[in-house]
Amino acid sequence: MSDWFTLATDMQREILRAQKAQMDAAQTMLDAGKEVAKLQEAGAKAAEANLSYWKQWAKLWGMK
Repeated sequence: MSDWFTLATDMQREILRAQKAQMDAAQTMLDAGKEVAKLQEAGAKAAEANLSYWKQWAKLWGMK
């Protein structure tokens, strides 16, 4: 049978392990958020390029 100090130490170790897992999960979410922001930025640039293309195409055919 374990003494109370060993049990308390084991409990603290498990709490620390759970907190580390939580921090790792949070970091993963933050990293994914950065990737989503990059994707949104690329989408905005593509939309701007598409608009510019259509404006030039319309101008080529005499439309305003």
